Amino acid sequence: MKITDRTKKWLTIAGLGVVCVVLVIVIASQFKTEEPKEVSVQPSSTAMDAVTPSTPSTDSTNTQVNAQPIDSTVTPATSTDTGDSTGTDQSIQAEVTKPPEPSQEAKTDQSKTPDGQKVDTVTPVEHDNVPTPAPETSTPKAGDKNDKGQIWFPGFGWVDDEGANTGTVVDGKGDINKPVGNMD
Repeated sequence: MKITDRTKKWLTIAGLGVVCVVLVIVIASQFKTEEPKEVSVQPSSTAMDAVTPSTPSTDSTNTQVNAQPIDSTVTPATSTDTGDSTGTDQSIQAEVTKPPEPSQEAKTDQSKTPDGQKVDTVTPVEHDNVPTPAPETSTPKAGDKNDKGQIWFPGFGWVDDEGANTGTVVDGKGDINKPVGNMD
């Protein structure tokens, strides 16, 4: 049996169609969500019920404790966190409150910031009496010549002096394809 070119084309298209349908089904099955399985936690056989704390040796004679003095004017920060993060339900935390405004004396005291931090004093500089540095003359000006006979061009640097520019009068009969100059 002989298969014609038209039949071959249709069989190829039908085969590719079947492959595409199979690929779509495989890809769609990857997006299927599975229910989580309950995992039973087995108790550890290596867990110990008895706790034996170790006590550090106290035979050193140099026991010195450094403690910061308690400032009664500073109020400790209290936690107003009312959020519940246990379990699967969550609750929103309490509304944030604005801290109290500093006193007028704390605002106007220039030796401290309003929150009580010390400010370093800076001596002002008189801008009229600041000496100006001498301008540097290391960059030559356009057209300056050096001892090698070169000329300074800004953006190009030192360029050899080729002499004066020369011009040539060209026949201007409008032929744009006519070669100009020596083409050797």
